[in-house]
Amino acid sequence: MGLKLIVALASGSGGHERAAAFAARLAVQHEARAEILPTYANAAADMIGLGAALGVSLSQTSIDDLLAAESEVLRHIERDARAAADEAGGGFGTGEGVSRVAVLGRSPGPVLSLCRQTALADLVVVAHDNAGASPMRRHLGELLLGYGAPVLVGRGDPDGLTGAAVIAWDGSPQAGRAVRAALPLLAKASAVHIAQCVSGLDVQGCDPDPDRLQTYLKLHGVKAGDVIQAEGADEGVALLAAAQSRQAGLFVAGAWGRSRVQETIFGGATRTFLQEKDGPSLLLMH
Repeated sequence: MGLKLIVALASGSGGHERAAAFAARLAVQHEARAEILPTYANAAADMIGLGAALGVSLSQTSIDDLLAAESEVLRHIERDARAAADEAGGGFGTGEGVSRVAVLGRSPGPVLSLCRQTALADLVVVAHDNAGASPMRRHLGELLLGYGAPVLVGRGDPDGLTGAAVIAWDGSPQAGRAVRAALPLLAKASAVHIAQCVSGLDVQGCDPDPDRLQTYLKLHGVKAGDVIQAEGADEGVALLAAAQSRQAGLFVAGAWGRSRVQETIFGGATRTFLQEKDGPSLLLMH
């Protein structure tokens, strides 16, 4: 078991270079395949549909211009994916073998494509650069809250993933699922720490005992270090500060929130994790 299929989202509007870099580095480290999934909107089809709804037709020149712009975005994504593969020491394009990076073809609908291509992904990678922007924020909500996918929000240098890691542990099912999804990454971390914020623990509904988590990690060959008692009224801020105090490159946590039409509302701590500009990469799971 481990990471064998990694899917990175590429919006074409900035940040996809980092997502590709993280995916390529992980593919090489784990002898996996990384697929770069373009998620930018199909502007030509959208404008044609809008025009039809309004009883207005686009000129062929306008349609050609939109298609040309989309083709340029895809070329840009492919160029950055190839560069990421070369930098990581992996192969590029479809073919036999592992440690390869390939760019998937565009589909008519980004949401449908997201559902199809991430259903079997061991990990989905999103760049922190645009994780908070719409529509990437909506995609992030769909992945976490709708599809139950483990998501790595890449921040900083991909090499940080093999440094120290901090697990935000409250004993919740979400935190447990995040830990299980993170096991391949935790196994390669230089040190693993557990962080808890007393103000955020639900001792009635969950068992936040860190000893149980340490025992579980040991069964998987991962040795957890000290338990950090984070203090502060804002759980998200306190836990991130705990991670930064250990110079963590990876922060593992359960994600909380709910989805509504065209909108994702993340819980307070999860929202804080995503909003902070600096800090470790995040592995989140609902």
